Amino acid sequence: MSESDSRIVKCGTHGSVGPAFVCCHLIRDELAPAGFNEQEPEPDDPEPVAWCDDCNIMIEEIGEWTEQVEAFANMKLVCEFCFANLRERHRRS
Repeated sequence: MSESDSRIVKCGTHGSVGPAFVCCHLIRDELAPAGFNEQEPEPDDPEPVAWCDDCNIMIEEIGEWTEQVEAFANMKLVCEFCFANLRERHRRS
């Protein structure tokens, strides 16, 4: 598998597109927005990454991304289009 192949996810809705990661709380089927906090992409880590307000509170309280935060966030792989849809669904005004 080439480097470019590893940056593709097969989504049942959007087909073969770029990957992204979100905390498990953003993909629950709840009506209320959970907040949407994004990491700025970096050259060595270009995939979009986001987490909810509850995860963000934990990060701020602890001061950094730790194993405890990682366990709570339980990050999930989604496609870049699902990521954009989750952003619109969970972003607070």
